[in-house]
Amino acid sequence: MALAALIAAVRDAEDGSGLVGTLPVAGRTLIERQARLAARAGAEHVVLLVERLPAGLTGAIDRLRRDGIAVDVARSAGDAADRFHPDERVLVFADGAVAGSGAIERLITGNAPALLTLGEGAPPGPFERIDAATRWAGLALVTGDMLRKTVAMLGDWDLHSTLLRRAVGASARRVDMADGAGLGEAFPAMLVRSKGGARAATEASFTVDRAGEGWPSRLLYGPAARLLVGLVLDRNLESRWLRWGGIAAALLAMPAMLKGWLLLGLVLLVIGALFDATGRLLAALRLSPAAPDDRLALGRAGAMALGLLGFAWHRVDSGATPLVLALSTIAVMVATARERWILRRLGGLSAPLWVADADALVLLFLPFALVQQTLPGLGALGLYAAASFAVVQQRLIGLARIRA
Repeated sequence: MALAALIAAVRDAEDGSGLVGTLPVAGRTLIERQARLAARAGAEHVVLLVERLPAGLTGAIDRLRRDGIAVDVARSAGDAADRFHPDERVLVFADGAVAGSGAIERLITGNAPALLTLGEGAPPGPFERIDAATRWAGLALVTGDMLRKTVAMLGDWDLHSTLLRRAVGASARRVDMADGAGLGEAFPAMLVRSKGGARAATEASFTVDRAGEGWPSRLLYGPAARLLVGLVLDRNLESRWLRWGGIAAALLAMPAMLKGWLLLGLVLLVIGALFDATGRLLAALRLSPAAPDDRLALGRAGAMALGLLGFAWHRVDSGATPLVLALSTIAVMVATARERWILRRLGGLSAPLWVADADALVLLFLPFALVQQTLPGLGALGLYAAASFAVVQQRLIGLARIRA
């Protein structure tokens, strides 16, 4: 059955800072995070239950729609219920409720009704109690039919509390947050009620998945990006602008390296890597992470490859060896990127941390440039690329044997 989502944004914050749904989490509104979590879980459309539309909420809806998320606005519970098919599965977010993607995935994997729950050992919070040992984490999976029937008998009662009681009465499947502790679930279940709660949700969002990143990003650029992202997190700055800045820095490095200004070119490439890492982290915090093989990453890698060719061409007066080494390295890196993509698609696996990427090649070349031993440096790049390809190819062969 198709999946949809219902998100409420009617409660005022306890500290008088406006609607809970418009409180800032990772530089965007809380309701955006809820909607993006729903879309990531597979929701085909999202219905927002609101009583009024302040500017912050209108801007959030515009951004969601711009990113291709189908969003409808309902002004009453009855209006919201009418927007779901009776057989449709509906992921329900209570006002201010948020959890990690892993917990939501476990919630929707199975039949409705289902409830995301917290045991007695969970951190305290304003969670509604189900029984003596269990509290509701604020997320539920119901059918459109159950939602409609609940709204029909609602009267003056609270929608979410009434829906919770009906789900409990229907012996809803319970998904305990603690069951995901051993599955890498780091983001806790939260009910945001104030700016303080929104700040806590922002801090929890920094537990982003770093799988698939190379060692430069994991060990150098990633930690640096965590320091830099605080400067832009609460600003109206799109993550893709930072990543375009990374491409621009790589493009500026091309003429510098063609003229033989190698150190300037390499510094520009390092700056571009910092821009790109900060942009990727900002996108991840806002739940719009880019895949390692997205177009922006390919664009920056292409510009870096042209810079390497430009420097090799600058050295061609001393023989064709630099150009041959540069072309060979680029060809092997393209083949490695293709094999890594196949590895992810077929087995969900990533290459070892030390395997080369474009940023790793830049960092390897830096010490050779500093001592003006660029020809051995080009040779080292080729060897590093070839070793990386061999390892990825061997892992892919092993995966093929397992699947056979």
